[in-house]
Amino acid sequence: MLAVALAVTAAFAWGLSAVLVRLGLRDMPTALGTLISLVAGLLLTGALVAILQPGELRDVSRSAVLLLAVVGVLNFPIGRLFNYMAMSRLGVGRSTPLLASAPLFAVAVAVAFTGEELRPATALGIALILGGLYVTLSGPQAQQ
Repeated sequence: MLAVALAVTAAFAWGLSAVLVRLGLRDMPTALGTLISLVAGLLLTGALVAILQPGELRDVSRSAVLLLAVVGVLNFPIGRLFNYMAMSRLGVGRSTPLLASAPLFAVAVAVAFTGEELRPATALGIALILGGLYVTLSGPQAQQ
């Protein structure tokens, strides 16, 4: 039950942050907004690690550090910048569903590079995501 509560809290935080990004980007360039967001996140995350897991850094393998560093480059500066650019141009209601299509890419990469199987339930989920994207992008706002 705790895991569900944490996931719902994360979803709420991401949804709220999308609206706050849209409001904040009214007054500044996208790249500057991305930088401010990243610095604030780094400071908070550093404080949380120092408080909650101070001794854990010694036991992390180099390969884990490398993989997570790549994730840090792809997800945070690049992904966030493009996400903020999309939000400022499309709005939250249209850009957020596009961001939620990340499982499509995760499944493709997992099948191609880690040997995971594409199961029927996952294929159905992909079809539903594609259907949702079609509905989101083909509505009246898409004509603008």
